[in-house]
Amino acid sequence: MGIPNLALLKKSYMLEFLVDGKSEEIWTFSIPPENEDFDFPQRMTETKTFGGSVFDRYGNDTARISLSGTTGNEDSKVIYRGLKMPKYLDGEREIWEFQRLVEKWHRLEKGGKETKVYLYDLSKMNALQFAAASAGSGSQSAGRNWWRVVVKGLKIRRSSAKPNSFSYTLEMLALSEEREADESKISAIAKAARKFTAAIDAFQGVMDVAGGAVSAVQSAVSAFNRCKNEFERYSNMGAATIALDVAKKLDGGSRILAGGSGNSFYGAARDFLAVTSRFEIIDVEEGRKSRSEGTAVYAVAFNSNGGTSVKSQKVEYSETAERPEDPTLDRFAFAGWYSDSALTEEYDFSAEVVRNLTLFAKWTLKTATITFNSRNGSSVAPEYVAVGQRGSMPESPTRKGFSFDRWNTDYAGSVPFDWETPVVEDMTLYASWTSVAVVTFDTLGGSEVESQTVRSGERVVYPLTPTKENSTFARWCDSPDLSEAFDFGRAVFEDTTLWAEFVRVSNTVSFRSNGGSETASQTVLIGGFAQRPENPEREGFDFVMWCDDINLTNEFLFEKTPINGDKTLWARWTGKTFTVEFDTGGGSYIDAQSVGYGKLAFFPDIPTKEGAVFTMWRKRETVNVGTEDEPVYEDVYTEYDFSEAVVSNLTLYAKWLGGE
Repeated sequence: MGIPNLALLKKSYMLEFLVDGKSEEIWTFSIPPENEDFDFPQRMTETKTFGGSVFDRYGNDTARISLSGTTGNEDSKVIYRGLKMPKYLDGEREIWEFQRLVEKWHRLEKGGKETKVYLYDLSKMNALQFAAASAGSGSQSAGRNWWRVVVKGLKIRRSSAKPNSFSYTLEMLALSEEREADESKISAIAKAARKFTAAIDAFQGVMDVAGGAVSAVQSAVSAFNRCKNEFERYSNMGAATIALDVAKKLDGGSRILAGGSGNSFYGAARDFLAVTSRFEIIDVEEGRKSRSEGTAVYAVAFNSNGGTSVKSQKVEYSETAERPEDPTLDRFAFAGWYSDSALTEEYDFSAEVVRNLTLFAKWTLKTATITFNSRNGSSVAPEYVAVGQRGSMPESPTRKGFSFDRWNTDYAGSVPFDWETPVVEDMTLYASWTSVAVVTFDTLGGSEVESQTVRSGERVVYPLTPTKENSTFARWCDSPDLSEAFDFGRAVFEDTTLWAEFVRVSNTVSFRSNGGSETASQTVLIGGFAQRPENPEREGFDFVMWCDDINLTNEFLFEKTPINGDKTLWARWTGKTFTVEFDTGGGSYIDAQSVGYGKLAFFPDIPTKEGAVFTMWRKRETVNVGTEDEPVYEDVYTEYDFSEAVVSNLTLYAKWLGGE
């Protein structure tokens, strides 16, 4: 709900809250409601609320009142609160501040205190004399400018067209109250009413010049305090005194002038009357213009409704405002400036400015957002679609125990969304799900079988037959002890595991060659005999036999040992031994050496030869000293390195110096 500055008081509504006859709170609507509905039923039954108690009555003595309007978030306005410090709030804070006030008074009523709420139509301030004249019948007239009300509810809404504005609806039940009349003083009341209206007009002028600035609010508060000190002087001023005296005889409904006791609206009214003579910019005589009309400067503010900010303008009386640069708003296209918050009347920038203005930006959606509510499934990122284009179906969400069905326009999942439909506004799509059961197949060491997802209440499809070494598949069982076969004709309602039962028909004989060449395993029917494989090979070793123990002590007898279970055989080896001979070339004899594979020969005793001296032991290699096409082979001798491992039979030759 928009809550106005003081300058708009006479154009709007005001609520006054009383406790035990004393005014405790005053709250104004800073932006006049756009719709005012009055409903007059013939009979109404009501219960006690913080606004008072209502009982069954016959006749047109109650009314339902509905006030609705719109305010912008960025509009900061003065909230008139009687003699309490005014508040200066933007639209969003205003609406929730008022909601808290209503909630507070609802709780207060439950405390057992006598509470009343009055609604004043400030747009009818000049009709006070009519109200006073018509009150002599003893009951409130439909034409009155005040009501005693019961606040029934406050609805607050927002729309995509104005994402940063609030729309409100205030529902009230209005009651009639009895009062006395003093028709002899009607003329005095009328004069006081006109004087009061003039005072508000004067304050309007001050606020217009100030442009609603915070400093103007502070000046207004200061003026209130000064006015209090001058009340005694003003109370001796003729017609106003008479009006106030008459008003004091009226009941709570005429609190606009009288106010009863305490900090009522009357206190604020008499302050305005006291300060009227200080304003020189207004001449209250009918038919005359303000002396400042030709020199006034007005503020033209721009409420961009969530878009980029637009600087306000100061425009002299009867001049025109300049069209500002268009604001921008993500996902929206600017559609013009409007003179009302409901965006029904586009503003004409060629029009003369004769008062303060607030213009409101209108937006049309350019990029729509599709939000996906997976209803407890995995999250799905929103999709942004140009207005008028089609969206694209996202990857389906997942949810444990459920299978995704489709996207719907309603939460219940009864209206499927047609992806061929152009998107024209922000929307939310809702996932619908079907309860499912997951059937898992445990093959107990056999080949893998894929699990199945089955709609709750349906049957499992018989899977492909698994395989397992040395075994043949028998059946699927519903327990790991394999005691009972599973019935594939029954429905499944929950997650289920099935276990495979196999019948063993053969065994595997494996061969461990212990460093030798690989030997393939054998599959042998239960009770059959394994075949002796070819002997493996191992460099530097001779194969001895296959053993059935890892310690290589027991030879396995292939022709005599039946295979009744898986079997592993290990190869037994003996290392090879090589001979290293020494050719002394006519020298003394040197004994040959027996050297194990990979071992080293040792340097023997130095041989002797008459007339010669021993120099070294050499090894002989035959090499091709010709070409590939015409090879020529020669023996080449090189000194033997006794640190070289022996891997074959070897002859070493002595080299002598002299003696030949």
